Amino acid sequence: MLLFHYINRLKCLLRDKETVFWTLLFPILLATLFNIAFGSITSATEMFSPVATAVIDNQAYQDNVPFKEALKAVSSGEQPLLKVSVLSQDQAEQKLKEGEISGIITVSDGINLRVINTGLYQSLIKSFLDEYLQIEKTAGAIIESNPSAVQNGLFNSLADRRNYTDEISFSGAEPDTFLAYFYALIAMACLYGSFWGLRNVIDIQANLSPLGARRSVSPTHKLTSIVCDQLAALTIHFAEILITICYLVFVLGVDFGKRGGLVVLICFVGSVTGISLGTFVGSAIRKNEKVKYAMLNGISLSMSFLAGLMFIEMKYIVAQNVPLLSYINPAALLSDAFYSLNIYESLTRFYLNFGLLCSLSVLLSVASYMLVRREKYASI
Repeated sequence: MLLFHYINRLKCLLRDKETVFWTLLFPILLATLFNIAFGSITSATEMFSPVATAVIDNQAYQDNVPFKEALKAVSSGEQPLLKVSVLSQDQAEQKLKEGEISGIITVSDGINLRVINTGLYQSLIKSFLDEYLQIEKTAGAIIESNPSAVQNGLFNSLADRRNYTDEISFSGAEPDTFLAYFYALIAMACLYGSFWGLRNVIDIQANLSPLGARRSVSPTHKLTSIVCDQLAALTIHFAEILITICYLVFVLGVDFGKRGGLVVLICFVGSVTGISLGTFVGSAIRKNEKVKYAMLNGISLSMSFLAGLMFIEMKYIVAQNVPLLSYINPAALLSDAFYSLNIYESLTRFYLNFGLLCSLSVLLSVASYMLVRREKYASI
């Protein structure tokens, strides 16, 4: 009997093309748009071009051999910082005015920079000059106190740049800010399972649909109907989530880390939570079908927004100022679970999110059943 009801409910739900679109195709479409937008940003960063800069050709510049060597060093190699042109004062001023160069360096008693705009390129030139002047001042102080330092390789030591720290990830994954948006997207997709939960409630309530009226007078126990409906909805939605994950991983190249089994597990719990949320909202709100869908959509989007779907910093703002909200927001718990799997070696944070999601699912399911089982309709 249970299998019969389960299979028939699967067929019934799959006919709802609109819900299939919002729970499967819409997250995939949104993920594609995310990938296009973030790919453009990454490409722009990778295609950074050297900063066009002019140096005034005067005697002071020609006599300053260390500075000429420093300019040569930063304007050569595989990824040069500057593209230096040695020009007269008039030529440099004309190119600066026309926007062909970002700044003019003049060597006189000191080293000066002239710009007419402010931005990234101008800041890079200034940073280079500040660093050079700092090194020059340090070298001068060393030579003044210890003249033999020049023969002992002072300038070679100053040119030898070393990093004494390494950036590592406990899980071996490369840090990527944009991944957080995809984690929030999957969390939203899980919450959109609430549309299936709401559909189940509508189809079992006699005052909302003809199907609900027929099922209310059928001899099938209400608990049996609810269990079969929820299992059918969970089967469809969990399959949709797996399809979305596969699309992200194999088509868009999104990295969810090396713990694929736990990723699938948290997706399953997220799907259960989403369906439970929809069932609860449908049972608790005493309004018509359109109002229920509108309210549920607003709740899902609000939770996703607070989890960082539209503005990733929002997740940290909420965690810092209203920490309790982070522990009761399913979208935040889901995105944080994905994040912890990819970044942390320990699973403590993951299991905390997992446990909270399971608790929310149980509470919503029990509350929904208590609300639905008490509904009675007058005979007409």
